[in-house]
Amino acid sequence: MCGFIGVLHPRAAGPVAAARLRALLPAIRHRGPDQEGVYVRGGFGVAAARLRIRGGSEGDQPLVGSAGATSGERAVAFNGELLFERVGVGASSGTCDTPALLAHDGELCELLAGNMGAVARLDPAGGRLDLARDSLGIKPHYVVELEDGTVWFASELRALLEALPALRRPDSDGLAELLHFHRPRARLPFQDVRELPRGVTTSYSIDADGYRRLAPAPSAAPRPPAPSFVAGDAASAVKAAWSEAARAAADVDGPVSLLLSGGLDSSAVAAWAGRKDLLCLTGRFGPAGGAFDESPQAARVASHLGLPHACVDLQDEDLVADLPAVVRALEMPVAGPGSLALWRMAQRAREHGRVVLTGTGGDELLGGYARVALVAGRAGPWTRGYEPLRARIEQAGLEPASRMRAAFDRSADLQPLLAPDFFRSLSWPVAAPLLEDASLLRSMLWEERNGTLRSLLHVEDRVLMAHGLEGRPVGCLGELPAVATSLPDEWLVGPDGEGKRALRAALKGAIPEDVRSDPRKRGFPTPFARAARGAGRERVLDWMHEQRFRERGWWNVDACHALMDDTRPTWDRALFAVLSWEWWARWFLDGDAFTGERLASDETAPEGAGSDATQTEDSR
Repeated sequence: MCGFIGVLHPRAAGPVAAARLRALLPAIRHRGPDQEGVYVRGGFGVAAARLRIRGGSEGDQPLVGSAGATSGERAVAFNGELLFERVGVGASSGTCDTPALLAHDGELCELLAGNMGAVARLDPAGGRLDLARDSLGIKPHYVVELEDGTVWFASELRALLEALPALRRPDSDGLAELLHFHRPRARLPFQDVRELPRGVTTSYSIDADGYRRLAPAPSAAPRPPAPSFVAGDAASAVKAAWSEAARAAADVDGPVSLLLSGGLDSSAVAAWAGRKDLLCLTGRFGPAGGAFDESPQAARVASHLGLPHACVDLQDEDLVADLPAVVRALEMPVAGPGSLALWRMAQRAREHGRVVLTGTGGDELLGGYARVALVAGRAGPWTRGYEPLRARIEQAGLEPASRMRAAFDRSADLQPLLAPDFFRSLSWPVAAPLLEDASLLRSMLWEERNGTLRSLLHVEDRVLMAHGLEGRPVGCLGELPAVATSLPDEWLVGPDGEGKRALRAALKGAIPEDVRSDPRKRGFPTPFARAARGAGRERVLDWMHEQRFRERGWWNVDACHALMDDTRPTWDRALFAVLSWEWWARWFLDGDAFTGERLASDETAPEGAGSDATQTEDSR
C-alpha cells in the first residue's frame, strides 16, 4: 500500500510549491516507508510514499511518464493493488501494477473493479485530473474543495488536516451519525471534508499547465454486470469466487499471514488460499478456554489444513495503553474495542512479513449477523444468545425502518454519558435507509455493506498500515461482492436464522465439521471494559480527571466516573466510545496530532527519500 496527498490550483491561485508538499510527507510516511517523492506541474502537485509489495523501482511514486493514446506525460499516485485482471490488464506477484494505471486510457474504475485502491492521475494532454476509488471503499480517498476553486485530495485525513488547519472543526451532523450508529454514514465528523464516492471516477478539467479550469467534469464508471446462476449453484459460486479471491490475495513473493479467528470467513481464507506456508495468527485473552479465547477452534482449523499456527497472547493492560495510538491511527472515533486487539495482532504479523489476509466482508455481504435474521423475522436456533436484541427489535413493531433502527442505533447507551447541551446539539432524526422494491433482508444487507463494512474496512486499513502492513480483505475482493448481491435470499439467511448459508455449504468437508456448524460468532472478542476497570483503571481515571475532559463540554463527568463501577454489559461499548471520542478530540480538534512529538515512523526518512525524489517541471 501507499499514501498520497495532492492539490489542484486554479490559475488565480498560482503554482503549487513543491516545498509545501514535501513538508507533508511525514503525515503519510507510515503508509509508504520504502520510497517517497513529490511531483509538481504548474497548478498541480502530489506527494506520495510507497510500500513496495510487488515490483521494484518501476513503481516508485509519483510515477511519471508518457503513456496512453495521447502519448503525453502523465503522473499517477496509487494506493492499492490490482490483484485481478481487468480490461486486458493483468498483474502478477512480481510485477508492479502502477504503470497500468499510467497507461490505461479508459475509466480508472474499470481497473479498480474487484480490486482495492485509490488513484489520482494527472493527464494534461487529455485535460483531466482523475480521482478514483474502488467500489467498496477498501482504500481511503478524501477530497476538499475550497471556495477559490482549489482542490485537495489525500489518502489520509491527518495529511489534509495538517495542510489545512482550518478544517480541524467538528461537523455536528457527522458527530450525530457516529452517536447513532458508531460509524460514519453520509458525513464525516470534520467540516468540509468528504470521502470520494466509491466506484466512481471524479474528473476535474485542467489546462496544459496543470491548472484547474473551474468546471468540474464528473463521470461515472461502468459497473461490471453481476454474475447469474441458478439457486442450486449458490454454494459452488461462492466457493469459486472466494477461492479465486483468496489465491490472488495470497499471491505474494514472500511470507504472508492470516488473522484466523476460527470463524467461517477466516477459515475459508485458510482453506482456499493455496499456501501451505500461510502463517495463521490468533489473538487470545486469558483465562484459557474463557469467553475471550478463540484459539482452540482456530488451532483445529489450522491443524486440519496443515498450516502453521501461532497464538498472540494479549494483555488487558495493553488495551488501555494502546487506545490513544489506535485512535490517532484511525483518524475518526469509528471503531469498537476489537481495534485494540487488531493493533497487537498487527505487530506480530509485521514480524512475519508485510502482507496479512483477513476474512473481512463475509458477514456484511453474506448475511452473517444475527441482527439481519432478527430484523427479517427469521429468529431460530442460530440466533440463540441474542434475546435482548430480539426484544428491542420486536418492541419497535412491524414498520421496517423502525426495526432496522432498533438493530443499529446505540445512542441510548451513550446519551446518559453526554452533557445535555452537547447531546441536544447533535440529536437529529436518523432514518435507516430502505431499498426500493427490496425485501427487509436486502435492505439490512445494504446497510451492513454500506455502513458496517465501511467502518470495518476503515479500521483494518488504518491499523494495519500504521504497522507498515498491507491488509487484503479477501471477502471484499474479486467477484465475491457481485456474487453475494446476486444470491437468493434463502442462500443468505435461513428461516431458522442460519446466516451465510451459501458459504457454510461451500465449506462442507473443507474445515472441521464442528467449526463449520458452530453458530457462535467469532472475531477476536476484546475485554475492554474488564481492562479499563481492572489493569488500566488508574490510567482511565487519570484521563477522566484531566482538565480537558472535565471542561470539554461533551461529557456528563459524574456519569462517566460512575461508569467505571457499572458492570452491566450494555455499558462496555459506551465506555470505549467515551474514551475514544475524547482521545479523537485531543488528537484532531485540540491539535495534539500536529504538535509536539511525532510518531516514531515520522522521525526517520526512508531510503531513497532525499531531495532526488522530488520531480518538478524544472528538475526533470
